[in-house]
Amino acid sequence: MKKEVTLRFLGGARKVGCSAILVECEEGRILLDYGATPSKKIEWPLPCDVVHLDAVILTHAHIDHSGAIPLLFNFSEVPVIMTPATLDLTELLIYDMFNVAREPLPFSKREVKLMRNNAILLNPNTWYNINDRIRVKLLDAGHIPGSASILLDIDGVRIWYTGDINTRETQLLRPADTEIGHVDVIITESTYALRDHPPRKREERKLIEATKEVLERGGVVLIPAFSVGRSQEVLCIFRKYGFDGRVVLDGMARHASRILLQHPEAVKDYNLLVEALKSVKWIQDANERYKVISSPSVIVSPAGMLVGGSADWYLKYIYNDPTSALFYVSYQVKGTPGREILETKKIRIGGKEKEVKAEIRYFELSSHSGRTELLSMLTKVCNGATVFTVHGDEESTIGLANELREIYGIEAYCPAPGDKFHVCP
Repeated sequence: MKKEVTLRFLGGARKVGCSAILVECEEGRILLDYGATPSKKIEWPLPCDVVHLDAVILTHAHIDHSGAIPLLFNFSEVPVIMTPATLDLTELLIYDMFNVAREPLPFSKREVKLMRNNAILLNPNTWYNINDRIRVKLLDAGHIPGSASILLDIDGVRIWYTGDINTRETQLLRPADTEIGHVDVIITESTYALRDHPPRKREERKLIEATKEVLERGGVVLIPAFSVGRSQEVLCIFRKYGFDGRVVLDGMARHASRILLQHPEAVKDYNLLVEALKSVKWIQDANERYKVISSPSVIVSPAGMLVGGSADWYLKYIYNDPTSALFYVSYQVKGTPGREILETKKIRIGGKEKEVKAEIRYFELSSHSGRTELLSMLTKVCNGATVFTVHGDEESTIGLANELREIYGIEAYCPAPGDKFHVCP
């Protein structure tokens, strides 16, 4: 008799945000990620009966994967399995939600502490027995420090959930580990399923060359970057290429960097990270900020999409200066200030719209696999597995499922929010 496993897509279906997948079977109930979507009005995944959960497994710290986990501790306590770096970074980002949320969160700091107290820390490539018939192994996902894909074994039925995955090496991280052996089900991200990234080294060199040009003409380069991963990646690039201009680090990226210094296992080259962080100035107060913008400097600071943070403060001082520059190194979600400036070259200050005279450029340093890498990975590891496409807009998730099915002959589905699938390997 075939074993039946049910997958319920509580979030992250045909969208980026609220990633949450419930795996149910006779042997137990496992929740893969439970994220929120930070925006003007925070979105949450569909509810989950935590009382009967055996475990939550978290791929990485980003809020769209972790932000709703404290909600579960309003009702019960459940083990939360993740890597050591992910625990510390998740706590940092969730506490920041209290600072930036425009409305009260449906949980308190008590629930965040309960999450930490119930964490089970698992290093990559180590099997952990959730119960007598379910075990899990985390594999390096190459996305941000501490990120992992999830290999779940349910009494011989094997499910691989990629989470956010990057199979390309970066200055900060090793490429994802995709040595998973035989699997019956694959749940894959689809963020860039329809387009490729430019060559990584070329983008790095372009960033260095463009930055030198701005500093040589006496300007300031503002690089809005995500606190976790992207800020440190940029600093490692500057260090690796021997950049000798003044570079400063500000905002929550400083706190994230301190955490990463405590987790050498989470990065590719710990010595490079240490050297990169030592070579830059860490901003301590407002007086230092004023000094920085008064002479040629590179400022690396959150928020990556200019939704608040110290980067927003700096931008108000450089936007009107044609010798300075705003260099994006992160994807800009539609509706964010970063995206609006990129598309319109306008900024809103004090309720008035003004032209951005500073140079604006975008350098693609993505931490997700592009189209070619995704297809190469999936066609290599699939070998008869059923594939479900998530974590991408509707066009990307549907397009990837259709391509896998029609061109490669792989059984593939694109779930809608709330969909339930019964799989019988």
